[in-house]
Amino acid sequence: MTNSVATPKNLLPKVAIITPVYNGVEFLRETLDNVQDQDYPNLVHVILDNCSTDGTAELLAGYHARNVPIILHRNEEVLPLYSNWNTAMNLAPDDAKYVRLLCADDTMSETCTQKMVEVAELDDDVLLVGTNVSKNDDPVPFVWPEDLTIMDGNEVVRRFFLNKMGFFAVHMLMRRDVMDWRNPVYDDRFTGADFESVLAILKRGKFGMVHERLGWVRIHDGSQTAATIVKKNTHFVDWLNTLYEHGPDVLSEKEFKQVSTRYCRHYFRKALRWKKEYGQEAAARHFSALEQKRGPTHLTTYADAWLDWLLIRLGFRHYWSGWPN
Repeated sequence: MTNSVATPKNLLPKVAIITPVYNGVEFLRETLDNVQDQDYPNLVHVILDNCSTDGTAELLAGYHARNVPIILHRNEEVLPLYSNWNTAMNLAPDDAKYVRLLCADDTMSETCTQKMVEVAELDDDVLLVGTNVSKNDDPVPFVWPEDLTIMDGNEVVRRFFLNKMGFFAVHMLMRRDVMDWRNPVYDDRFTGADFESVLAILKRGKFGMVHERLGWVRIHDGSQTAATIVKKNTHFVDWLNTLYEHGPDVLSEKEFKQVSTRYCRHYFRKALRWKKEYGQEAAARHFSALEQKRGPTHLTTYADAWLDWLLIRLGFRHYWSGWPN
């Protein structure tokens, strides 16, 4: 794709930036301004207010777009998180070739959209394009091969489960026609439906990567990440569920057995620690999730988990590394 500065706007693929928001007035203006400052000219900003009560609606009503048109909607009633996200995604204009989620407390570089589109346009089979990101200004390590811009999606998912590669799901550019066969985009069976959707989508195509840190994620007390992942460790449940949902499609039988066994041991020891620190109720969901996947808990389960820990300490086995940890 030629440089967007020299290419007429109507010849560039339209990108819809999607921002679902609920009581996000504290950071929303920065996100709105961030979209207006994008140097990619063929943009539209779709904003869905999920019945906010904190001044978000008033901020949006008084906000004036400078460069990027805004399409503003408001729900008639409060929707659950991913129902709201799915509703917002479906508001993207039909003529948009690409869509991307931008949470109401996140930002991206001025060049982010342009650089993501450039990678997406390299190959018609690219369904998602990611970028390096920082979380509260700390770089998130993804271990993406620097010599690769495009990779087969199944290989990305495989490396993800082998803890050889990562990604940050909410800073992704997606082909809009993915929604022709993946709708809703976000499966609310998963607390981490954003990263599960990436795994499901990539099994059907390729992944592109911009080798620059172009996205910023803000974790704060009011964020979904702080409320669920940090406080309730829901990412452990989701990793287990996505492993059993998608792992058999990309891993050999031997690889799947090795990964699932190692992870279940690691997860079981974590759950035992949470039970000791926070009580049975806090750990119950985790024990239940494990039993649904690997079977009932017996005395041999405890013995196997602690024998594994001992062998790790003695250097005969490797500790579970990577995410979640």
